[in-house]
Amino acid sequence: MYKTLMTSKDLFTPETIKERNMRPVTLPDGTQTDTWSKEYMLYCEALDLSRKPIEKRREWLNRLKNKDRVEGLKTWLRLIWKNK
Repeated sequence: MYKTLMTSKDLFTPETIKERNMRPVTLPDGTQTDTWSKEYMLYCEALDLSRKPIEKRREWLNRLKNKDRVEGLKTWLRLIWKNK
C-alpha cells in the first residue's frame, strides 16, 4: 500500500499547496510577510480574540502555556484597539 498525501506536490502542478496559496501581506504595524507566516497567524488569532467578550479573552489567554504567544497576542490586541 502506498500512502499519498497531497500536501507536498499534487499530480497536476509542480507547486506545493503552500506555494499556490501563499500571498504577501502587510500587517497593521508595517511588517511585510505572507499568509503562511507565524506573525500573520498570530495577528489573525488576536483579531479573532478582539471580537470576543473580555471574559472569553482572559480565559483563552490564561489557558495558553507559551508565554511568547501570549505576549504576542497581547501586543496585537493593544495595537488593534488603539487603531479602532
